[in-house]
Amino acid sequence: MSKLDSTISLSPCMFVLIVATAMPCLSTPAAAQDKSFKYELAPIVGFRTGGSFDEDGGPGEIELEDSNALGLMFNIKAHANGQYEFLYSRQSTDARTEGFLVNDPTIDMDVENFHIGGTYLFDGDNTRPFMAVTVGATRFDPGLADTSTETFFSFSVGGGVQLNATKRFGVRLEARVFATLVDDDTDFICRSSPQGGGCLIQVDATTVTQWEARAGLVYRF
Repeated sequence: MSKLDSTISLSPCMFVLIVATAMPCLSTPAAAQDKSFKYELAPIVGFRTGGSFDEDGGPGEIELEDSNALGLMFNIKAHANGQYEFLYSRQSTDARTEGFLVNDPTIDMDVENFHIGGTYLFDGDNTRPFMAVTVGATRFDPGLADTSTETFFSFSVGGGVQLNATKRFGVRLEARVFATLVDDDTDFICRSSPQGGGCLIQVDATTVTQWEARAGLVYRF
């Protein structure tokens, strides 16, 4: 890993620490969320861990490395404590292969989440704890030429706190788990060419679980 990669991988943790330290100084009793705002938009930065695929009936495995994740959340107020939530998240990472090819190469892998669901915010002024549940799809895109993507049903569960610095701006801090349900006997990382095609792995029925610590700036309108 290059020096640049090492610096970037630390940035989400540093961002969360800086935000958590600064928010008590920014928040005032007058900064409670204004009920006239219906929409919230929040760009998200996070750090995601976990995720692996096991070979059906064999010892092979594909394991996703820990890395940064970026995303965008759009929330629509349903009532005083509830919001509809639309979530997009993208993780660009590496996937370590074991037991399939010579020298067990590492390949690029993009993981994208497309989810809808809801958020419940507990009562509070400047500090509002919340819980969130979403469902949708997760797409895995291997960074290999002529390789197909795979999309599976997934869901997420999260919780955290929303800190309101002003009526329009705030910060969202949360931890979230993404669970992707992979079908039994699914062919994964398949490629085609004029000379023929093939798949790297046939996966066993499994749940690919990934954990993410994330933070975002919230804009209300």
